[in-house]
Amino acid sequence: MASVRRSHLLPAMAGLSALIAGPAMAASQPVSAYDLSPLPVTTGTVAHYLPTPGSDIDGLILTDGTEILCSHELGLAVASLVKPGEKISARGLHGRDLPIVRAYEIEDQRGRAVEDAETISARLPVTTSGPDIVIDGTVRAPLYSLHGRLVGAVMQDYSVIHLAPAEATRLAAWLKPGQTLHAVGNGSTSALGTAIDAREIGPAMGQTVHVAPAAAPVAGPFPGSAAYDEIPGGSVHP
Repeated sequence: MASVRRSHLLPAMAGLSALIAGPAMAASQPVSAYDLSPLPVTTGTVAHYLPTPGSDIDGLILTDGTEILCSHELGLAVASLVKPGEKISARGLHGRDLPIVRAYEIEDQRGRAVEDAETISARLPVTTSGPDIVIDGTVRAPLYSLHGRLVGAVMQDYSVIHLAPAEATRLAAWLKPGQTLHAVGNGSTSALGTAIDAREIGPAMGQTVHVAPAAAPVAGPFPGSAAYDEIPGGSVHP
């Protein structure tokens, strides 16, 4: 869960409602149980959000190319706190060799800040439907996950192509800055940007390969089926 606070003093609700909440409401909201002040601070100007196919965000990309990555809950709050073109300060862990920051707190240029009230976040797979979205263009930067894994590409127009980690590793040469890409998949286009869960990808139309979607369900019985609740080996008796 993410909480919003002003000048590092008053926690408030995550999201847009948090930004208009009064001090009394803000004081009742939880903040992280951990002291985040020792963490390094990265400052910069927001170039764009890093949208997901499910119409929320995984973080921000700065004008210098740094990817500010955050939990699902923090992302929901950040989307209503900052806009492209604004300056931010992100408190979190720097990547060892990658231009990424795992952010636990993000503060805008007006002194308002959001932080993780929980340090672990799991995003459930989002099923997207509707007509395919096509992304054509040049890669601006590789896309990384919260844990620093290669998971796609950020294009020059800041649209985002998401891939499963195994597929992104296999196709890493295509995800480098300056490479041209043509990708097709389900996703979303909103005020936060365009993002797809790629199903086909390649250097050009007619040169694509099929890829397993990043949001593909885990192999095994379908939830709700008789076999779903069966424990392997549980019915075997000596």
